[in-house]
Amino acid sequence: MSKRRLFSSDEVSKALLHCGFELHGKAPKNHQALTRPRPGGRGHEVTIVPLGKKEVPKGTLDSILELANLDYDDFLDCAKVKRKERKRKE
Repeated sequence: MSKRRLFSSDEVSKALLHCGFELHGKAPKNHQALTRPRPGGRGHEVTIVPLGKKEVPKGTLDSILELANLDYDDFLDCAKVKRKERKRKE
């Protein structure tokens, strides 16, 4: 498994906004709630992002992505992160 990049709280929030999420006002002071309609129109996907973190822990990011119904590659696309090409052995 390749090494995964760490993201700040602001980067995670901005990436989710690029993925179609919108800010939702109901969350504790140190967290931010984001929602988007589910495919098929049944309810909303809700995810919570902690605020003020320079680096969101990997486990926390995994939980955020699970709640957002996104995989890591889709998240990288939303975050507009350039991926490094892997060197192949010949």
